[in-house]
Amino acid sequence: MPVIKTKNDLIESWLSIARDKKTNSEQFRAAMENIGLLLFSEAINDAKGLTAKQHIKTPLKKTQVRYLDQKHIYIIPVLRAGLSMLPGIRKLVPEAKVAHVGLYRNENTLEAHWYLDKLPKKITKRSTFFVLEPMIATAGTITQVIQRIVILGSVKIFIISGLISESAKKKLEQKFPMISFHVADIDPILNQNGYIVPGLGDAGDRAFNM
Repeated sequence: MPVIKTKNDLIESWLSIARDKKTNSEQFRAAMENIGLLLFSEAINDAKGLTAKQHIKTPLKKTQVRYLDQKHIYIIPVLRAGLSMLPGIRKLVPEAKVAHVGLYRNENTLEAHWYLDKLPKKITKRSTFFVLEPMIATAGTITQVIQRIVILGSVKIFIISGLISESAKKKLEQKFPMISFHVADIDPILNQNGYIVPGLGDAGDRAFNM
C-alpha cells in the first residue's frame, strides 16, 4: 500500500505544535502522543481479522456487537522517540502487547544498528504489528524493523509516523508495497546530515529533555 498522509485537521494541528521550536518538552510529548493516538485510530480501520462478534445485553434487549480482539495486536515503539507516541495508543488498546526495539544510527554512514530486540519469538496468522516511529528520514531504521517482523512470518504491519521524507517514501513504497504507512506529513528535503527539513528536530531529544 502507498504512504497514506492524513487529512485529519487535529493531527495537522498537533504536528504544527510539535514542529515549533518554542514548544517545550511536555508540550512536545503531548503533541506526539496525540498524533500517535489519532493515526493509530485511522490505521486500525485498515487492519483485517482483528474484530470478533459477541452477544451482549443492553439495559433494553440482547444485541450483537463487534469488538477488537486485542491479544493479537503488537505495538512496537522504536526507541527512544517512539515511546512518545505510546501512551495514547495504550489507552485505546490496553490489552495489546508492547514489544520494544532499539536501533541507533551511525552519524557517519547513516546506517542503523540494533541494540535491543524484544519482538515476539512466535506469532499467529492474526498477529498484527503497529510500529511507532515519529520520523522516517533515510528509511534505514524502519527497513530493518520491518524486515525482522517479516522474518517472523507477518505481513500485517502498519507504520505510524509523524513525518516521512519524500525520498524515504519512494524507497519504502517500492520495497514494501504490502505495508501501510500512516503519516501526519511528508517533508521534501533531507539535508547533508540525513535530517528531515523542515522537520521537527530530534524527536527523542525534544521529548525527553535532552
